[in-house]
Amino acid sequence: MESRAEARNQVACATCVMNPLCNSRAVAGGAPSPVECRKRIPAGERLYAAGSTRDTFYALRAGTAQVAIDDGHGPHVVRFLLPGDAAGLDAFAPGKHRNEARALEDCEVCVIPAYRAEVLGPYSESTCAHLRSLLSEELADAETHAVTLARLTAPQRVAAFLLDLSRRWGERGFSVTHFRLPMGRKAIGQHLALTTETVSRNLSEFQARGWIELPWREVKIVAPEKLRALLVPASTRREAHEKDGERARDHGVNPAEA
Repeated sequence: MESRAEARNQVACATCVMNPLCNSRAVAGGAPSPVECRKRIPAGERLYAAGSTRDTFYALRAGTAQVAIDDGHGPHVVRFLLPGDAAGLDAFAPGKHRNEARALEDCEVCVIPAYRAEVLGPYSESTCAHLRSLLSEELADAETHAVTLARLTAPQRVAAFLLDLSRRWGERGFSVTHFRLPMGRKAIGQHLALTTETVSRNLSEFQARGWIELPWREVKIVAPEKLRALLVPASTRREAHEKDGERARDHGVNPAEA
């Protein structure tokens, strides 16, 4: 019998990003499934290593993982993978992986050789369109993350990170306010370009303000509106404050007392 933790950390095939490939018309018509096998990856082990040949990608069925790249100045966590995500989509290009994917906890993955997915392409334009969509979404996520690191303050980065995890867990049918946080503070810092101490300090500050609660390896978002408000640009907040002041004066109220 699977544990409660495993049950909470799995997704059905229907919510996996690779579902359109596995259930394409070509497969229904007798073509081989793109999935070569399922594989269990122990916590701390790699799905694939930097420098390994790019010929396979992986659909995460259970557990969580991280994709990181080391440019010689220490690892930078590019993204965290939740159940239903795919890793190694650069396998469609020749060469070797420049990053690595490592399990944060015990994982189960579907192993998909790139050539098997490519074979389905000529039989189904929808399959090709889906693969292009996956690559486009990964590029868009990378651009959004670059803007986050360039524009946001440390508290804003941590708030944005929590809200993004909330959205992603919600898309998988899980709670958007109480979800797993399997990555450590150090890994979060490597993702947000912050020190471990800065991540811990901001999480503790959010908790002290009553915005979140931090059970072991979990987070409960108590006041999501406070985290969202933190992301509003300062100029927008000033404009809103000035408009509130104008409305108060129009009603004969001192803005300082409003």
